[in-house]
Amino acid sequence: MYKRRRVLGTYLGVAVATVLLSGITPILDSPPWEVVLAGAVFLIANQLIYSYPRAIRSAPPIMLLILGAIGVVQDTLLWLLVSWLGSRMDYGLHVDGFLTAVLGGVVVRATVLLLMAVGPQPAAETS
Repeated sequence: MYKRRRVLGTYLGVAVATVLLSGITPILDSPPWEVVLAGAVFLIANQLIYSYPRAIRSAPPIMLLILGAIGVVQDTLLWLLVSWLGSRMDYGLHVDGFLTAVLGGVVVRATVLLLMAVGPQPAAETS
């Protein structure tokens, strides 16, 4: 269940950033499919580089800040990657600049962390 919220948060964050930020624009006239492509790039990278706390509500605040900062950097680089891939394929999303990519990274990471905080948390590990 926790993983599903992370996946939903990623796709929702990409969609929200695309709608809210005027610097993120679709290359063609089919925005829903281009957002799905961008979300897939985010999901693949986020599965390879996992930077989320195990249980968000019980994580120490300093850990949330550190993982949040790392996540924003990761998501910023992913927005730049999505823009680069889109320019090579003539399909996808175009990001106007680095500041837009940073803002997009903040939106995606905040959306994912918010959805991870809502609902039941994973059981604590016992050793």
